[in-house]
Amino acid sequence: MIEVVRGTRLPADALWPVLSDVRAWGSWLPTVRSVTPVEPGRPEEVGASYVVLQPGLPRATWTVTEWVPGRTFTWESRSPGVRSTGTHELLPGPDGTGIRLGIAWAGPFAGAVRLLLGRRTRQYVTREAEALEATATGRLTR
Repeated sequence: MIEVVRGTRLPADALWPVLSDVRAWGSWLPTVRSVTPVEPGRPEEVGASYVVLQPGLPRATWTVTEWVPGRTFTWESRSPGVRSTGTHELLPGPDGTGIRLGIAWAGPFAGAVRLLLGRRTRQYVTREAEALEATATGRLTR
């Protein structure tokens, strides 16, 4: 599993609106070109699916498997021989919030995916945590 944890002084309630609005990720997240809901009228919730386009990665459909407003969401994408699980968690603390983002692969081709995409994925997840904090900070200072 690739996991990045980043601390910020921002409260979770400043980060969650940015993190949870997955449809807008393409407008502020440098690692995402677009996120398109499979069912446009459906809210972000367990069972909602999204087509995600990222530079240098194949198009993937991600389905939300856990959704705890203000705190965390997890989604999964499946392709032949591999299941990808992306985790997004806000950890409130006395001096701010921990941002924990991760991705794990399972299945017969998980090792090959890890070998081929692991380095790029770690870079992407790190950039995503940084961009989340920067975007939330920018919204607070407007």
